[in-house]
Amino acid sequence: MSVRTWLADVVIVNDAPDIERPGGVLIFRNVDDARSYLEHWADELEMPVFSASGERLVMVADEHGNVTVDRREPDDRGQELITACLRHNAEAVLAARLHRSGKRWRRVHIGEAERAGVLPESIEGLIAYIGFTI
Repeated sequence: MSVRTWLADVVIVNDAPDIERPGGVLIFRNVDDARSYLEHWADELEMPVFSASGERLVMVADEHGNVTVDRREPDDRGQELITACLRHNAEAVLAARLHRSGKRWRRVHIGEAERAGVLPESIEGLIAYIGFTI
């Protein structure tokens, strides 16, 4: 694979089988991190997997549970779908942070933008706000 952008390396897995209904996301820095994490769930690779650049990644498991990327497929709606998934998760992170900001124990500090409910607009910003899985 020739790297086109940094986003082509990042792998986003939606834990809901229907990409139209965003669930929790797992965000990995690269295919190898995603592969090693997903091998524990090799029987359930029905989850939508995309690169952060919007390509659909078709991941398969062999008879030993080893996961590989079989192919990368262009997806006309890839960026739209992953943005929706990331935004859904960023909203959940924001809600959790707002909830924790009112606690005395292990309090988090909320910035001005968060307090106003402003979330990143770009895929890069949403990934940074949510954070990587491993």
